[in-house]
Amino acid sequence: MSLVNARAALEDAINSELKQQNPKVSVVFDNMPFTTPGKSKSYVMVSINFEQSTEQSQGASATFYSGDVRCGILTPMDKGTYEASAISEIVITALTNINASSYVDTYSVTPRVSRINGPTTINREGDSHHLSVISCDFTANG
Repeated sequence: MSLVNARAALEDAINSELKQQNPKVSVVFDNMPFTTPGKSKSYVMVSINFEQSTEQSQGASATFYSGDVRCGILTPMDKGTYEASAISEIVITALTNINASSYVDTYSVTPRVSRINGPTTINREGDSHHLSVISCDFTANG
């Protein structure tokens, strides 16, 4: 189940880094049930999308996954941008650590992330949370 392993590798990297750096921040993944933590709580919503699941390169196909990771960092509106920036930095660190030579590939999918975009701020009138978005492309072997 390499799609599951590719997803697990990315989720684990993000979740582990956040738990280590700021255990008060909840992490929610797009494949889990979710209840909004409340107006005074910060949380990260992670969505992983697959765009390609094989590569046909001059012969037999190879299992090769690519896609994108999107992380919405939600922080209380009345706290300013400091907390959103601090949590965004943790998420960026988690994603870049995947490419580090010290990364331990416990899921055997050799995940790699490329350009990381954001954090981009999105605020709408009447929202209870400040929203910053980080996204990146990834690849993983099957």
